[in-house]
Amino acid sequence: MVNDKIAKTKLFRMVQSFDEHDAKFRPTIADCREAFRNINRNVFNNELKMPSFRLVYTRAFWGECQGLSDNTQVKMKINKSFLSKRLFINTLAHEMVHQWEWLVNENMTHGPEFFQWRPQLAEYNITLSRSYRIKHYRLDKV
Repeated sequence: MVNDKIAKTKLFRMVQSFDEHDAKFRPTIADCREAFRNINRNVFNNELKMPSFRLVYTRAFWGECQGLSDNTQVKMKINKSFLSKRLFINTLAHEMVHQWEWLVNENMTHGPEFFQWRPQLAEYNITLSRSYRIKHYRLDKV
C-alpha cells in the first residue's frame, strides 16, 4: 500500500501515469531537468546538484554519469530515444544514484551502496536495476 504523503507527490503521479508500453519517448534537456528536480526533491532530499545534461544517440547505454574532478559535480549523458517514459525515469534515477555515490565517496558501483536506494525509489514505482537490457532493444527503430 502506498503512503498517502508519497501518493500526493508530483513524482509519484508522474510515474503512475506512465505505462511500461508507452510509445517511444524522446526526452529534451527540459524533460531531464524537470524529472531530476522531482526525483531529487522526493528521494534525495535535494542533496544533488543539477548536472549538465547531454543528449546522445548511442546503442551502448541509456544513460551515463561521469564524475568531475571536484566530487560535487557530474555530467550526465542521456540517450535521445527511449522505448517509454518509464524507462527514461528509471534510467535517470539510476544515474542519480551514481551521482550520489560520487558525492559521498567519489566512486560509482552497482554494489550495496547503490542498491540501498532501491526501496526509496520503489515507493514511487521507480525500478532501480543494474542495467535495463539495452541489447534487447532495437534503438535504430525508435
